Amino acid sequence: MTTWVLLRGLMRDSRHWYGFDRLIQQQGINLICVDLPGNGRLAQQVSPLSIDQYCDSVWQQIDAAMLESPELNSPLMLVGLSMGGMLALQMAAHRPQSVKQVVVINSSAANISTWYLRFQLAPLLVCSVKALWGAMGELMSDLRGNNPHKSHVHIIESIVLKYTSRNQCNNIEVLQAWSVMRQQQHTSFSNGLRQLYACAGFNCPTLPRIAVSVIVANQDQLAYPKCSDNLAVFYQTQLHKIDNCGHDASLDQPKELLQLLQQIAKT
Repeated sequence: MTTWVLLRGLMRDSRHWYGFDRLIQQQGINLICVDLPGNGRLAQQVSPLSIDQYCDSVWQQIDAAMLESPELNSPLMLVGLSMGGMLALQMAAHRPQSVKQVVVINSSAANISTWYLRFQLAPLLVCSVKALWGAMGELMSDLRGNNPHKSHVHIIESIVLKYTSRNQCNNIEVLQAWSVMRQQQHTSFSNGLRQLYACAGFNCPTLPRIAVSVIVANQDQLAYPKCSDNLAVFYQTQLHKIDNCGHDASLDQPKELLQLLQQIAKT
């Protein structure tokens, strides 16, 4: 039996799995969720400037979880979304004896994809304009007294949701939940820049003895799907595709993603 380790991406933390982690545990699967330095529970730490430098902190969290719950002490399947995928690959290079499989979701690398495919700016601009326009409309409605009980939503979370989700981009419940998370704890601007720099410089490590699987969403607005194609070619592995899905695959298509991960875990 394997233990799955979930790794989130740029400026996101374990809270942003938003129930996907519970969905996995309901299947009786051993699971460890971690945070990257600078995110979530570790928001007060300074984010490293290279993906390689994140590995020790994350391995420490995994080791601590296994020490506290011995049933988790089994071969690992590292599941990384976006920046989390980069980290999963690098972590496997650090401790290949501990990793059975790596699953990379909507990720990329500098040595096989150009920067403008890895981080698409045009969709980000469009999503920003839409979010700002919506915020202006809500403000005018508030001034007229039409939304006396409206819950607070944060403009940055609105932009992020529109940018990373296809199916939940206008879901007010998700937006409100993520806004509350941001109010409670969020990645600082400086740490966000440091994480972006780390992602920009990431190159694929060679993993000759570890199975790597690549999953791509066909409607990813952040990382162009060709980036995942290139990863699959680099690791000489099958490319698994999820339709009607944005960058945040666990939010847009949680059940389909879970089924796909279960299939991969059996190989």
